[in-house]
Amino acid sequence: MNDFRPRVLTVDDDPHLLALIEHHTQQWELEHVGVLSSSEMWKQLDLNRPNVILLDIGLEDADGIELVAQLSERFSTIPVIMITANATIEAAVECIKRGAYDFLCKPLDFDRLKIEVEKAIERNRLKTQIQAYHRTNLQTDFHGIVGRSEPMKQVYRLIETVAPTDAAILILGETGTGKELTARAIHECSARQAGPFVAVNAAAIPHELIESALFGHEKGSFTGAHQKHIGFCEQADGGTLFLDEICEMDYNVQAKLLRFLQDHTVQRVGAKQSHPVNVRVVAATNCDPNEQIQNRKLREDFYYRISMINIELPPLQQRGTDIDLLLRYFMDLSAAKYGKDLPTLTPTAMNLLRHYPWPGNIRQLENTIGRMVITAPGPEITPDHLPPEITSASPGTQATLLDQEKTTSTQVPSLQDMEYQLLLQALESTQGSVPQAAKILGISEATLYRKIKKHGITRSFG
Repeated sequence: MNDFRPRVLTVDDDPHLLALIEHHTQQWELEHVGVLSSSEMWKQLDLNRPNVILLDIGLEDADGIELVAQLSERFSTIPVIMITANATIEAAVECIKRGAYDFLCKPLDFDRLKIEVEKAIERNRLKTQIQAYHRTNLQTDFHGIVGRSEPMKQVYRLIETVAPTDAAILILGETGTGKELTARAIHECSARQAGPFVAVNAAAIPHELIESALFGHEKGSFTGAHQKHIGFCEQADGGTLFLDEICEMDYNVQAKLLRFLQDHTVQRVGAKQSHPVNVRVVAATNCDPNEQIQNRKLREDFYYRISMINIELPPLQQRGTDIDLLLRYFMDLSAAKYGKDLPTLTPTAMNLLRHYPWPGNIRQLENTIGRMVITAPGPEITPDHLPPEITSASPGTQATLLDQEKTTSTQVPSLQDMEYQLLLQALESTQGSVPQAAKILGISEATLYRKIKKHGITRSFG
């Protein structure tokens, strides 16, 4: 059940009006927060983003017209409805010019207010979705894979070499290194790209059901087989079958898969005849195959059949600066996915994430970033917001980095970090305009585009 309720933030120095608006918004099943000043408004915006703001034009501590301009610049997706007891045509026009969504007069007509708030919430939803679309339209480095380190470039070159063939491929690598993503890249680089890509995690299927899941069954072939089932091998006809965690497969099922790989035919459980299918098999495991063969977990003949070509994926800690690219990629992706504003990492938080060994590799990194983006209490993620397994992993490294943060006045950042920050500042100040940002930086547009690509800057600034 989704208990999310849109949030309305009202900024007015009349506490009685705040109470009245809260009464009505609760009836409209909206969450309401009321504050009496602009300073409280900014604090609330740092804590939680509303879906719409109701703003008094005549606050005691600020000019409402100036505030709406600032809100429009900093929070472009949040509609601002101006409310005032002293309405003039000039004031209304100026507010709309500065970015206000609408302009209402006191005493408020709550029937009209309800309509305008609902329309503003829908506008917020659409603008957020559009922004999310631009953020998720991120460029990856190779068919959905992010990474420019030399170990990954070697993987890309091998994929491009072997994918056009129909050779059986075995992908080796620790848990979370991106084996399924690699299998998809092989499929997309092959002549089978228009065909189906069927992924099977052998570890997730009960042993007693694996044969039926792979090869299918006829109606009535066993207790509970109430209708005919087309197995994964048949579903992948004309495309690629990806078999993950192959060492978890039953020994006898491996023998049947071996026959399938040899004669390219499928016989459903309970069927009298087999029929041909055209499938390319890509398999994967996070185990040492030779060790699994010795332990009789993996058939030797099956192993040699599925491993004409081996592709070994490096663990994340061996991928150098790819960690920075992946951090930025998953920050953008998570902000878009969960409808959150994109926070920034403090230098110390960034360095702690860089130095963490990531035993769960990319999968652990993605989950960690997603959790931080969801729970970030403000626009910055500091070491206090990192999971304890990261901050406690290397006490010596953490202490050193925290000391460095306290002495930033004497700390000299790397040239790469300085360049990255300058690029961001220039792009942010020009709302993402490359020609204007290049002019500010004193470089050509072509050079700026190269530097944007070099640093993996994919966020939108509009």
